[in-house]
Amino acid sequence: MSRAVTISILTYKRHQHLRRALASALRYADQVAEIVVIDNAAEPELKSLLAAEYPNVRYIAAPSNAGCEGRNIGLRAAGTPIVITLDDDVELSSPNCIAEVEAAFSRDPQLACLNFTVTGVDGRVLERDWCHPRPISHAVREFETHFILEGASALSREKVLSVGGYPAEFFLGHEGLDLGYRLIGAGYRVVHTPRVLTTHHAAIEHRPDWRVYYYYTRNGIWVAHRSFPPMMAVSRVLAHLAMMGFFSLRAGQVRAYLRGGVDGVRGLSRMGRRNLDADSLKHVREIRSERVPLFGRIQRHLREKIL
Repeated sequence: MSRAVTISILTYKRHQHLRRALASALRYADQVAEIVVIDNAAEPELKSLLAAEYPNVRYIAAPSNAGCEGRNIGLRAAGTPIVITLDDDVELSSPNCIAEVEAAFSRDPQLACLNFTVTGVDGRVLERDWCHPRPISHAVREFETHFILEGASALSREKVLSVGGYPAEFFLGHEGLDLGYRLIGAGYRVVHTPRVLTTHHAAIEHRPDWRVYYYYTRNGIWVAHRSFPPMMAVSRVLAHLAMMGFFSLRAGQVRAYLRGGVDGVRGLSRMGRRNLDADSLKHVREIRSERVPLFGRIQRHLREKIL
């Protein structure tokens, strides 16, 4: 049994999806130190279910549904240097994923996050989950990125907690991007690997239609403010608002978009600024150098509703 890895699964009122995620995690039970379920709903029913059917799985009830703070709870609770974080609708689907994760962190002391490749049930890489600054055709390559897939990645517990973990005030949306920038600013690396595959079932339960348009709009403003110098932040906010405005108009969610924009601006005074220094900004530009050109990104969003 490895004492280097914990598998932490975040859930909220989706028992059937959780069963599938647990079944995938339990295939590696003899390779990891612990499997933990973080329950953002704090359901007594789920606690009883796990005790009866999965006695070797550790249950932790979050004090409240604080969204991405549940991931921080899992990180703080783990007793291992590496934590694999999964959403309850994600399955581990590589037979040697634990060995691959351990090897990646062993050979790269600066590695803070290893993003897994996310596929659909048909085995094809999911475009809706491809947020890296590369063409999706690069999914078969290993490369450095600034984006963290919150529900399908492995994290260095110490490094992530040293920069504050996920921003709890974000609740949902862009928390991985914000964390990625802070890790890069601290001199660490965030990497995408094709060596570890996951299957995303994209559950929609308990996801109101307005949610992503509100939170993504609001949190995108906060990420720019927290991570970039003022003029660069303004430029990024304007581009972000234009993009989210298009998505929201197409989805009939203009009200959620406007609320997100207003609350994003109102919340700036509460946001701590951790602007990337000159070397980190240069590194981010290098990471983004193979980004798909704007016209290609527009075509992608017109072809498939990523949001």
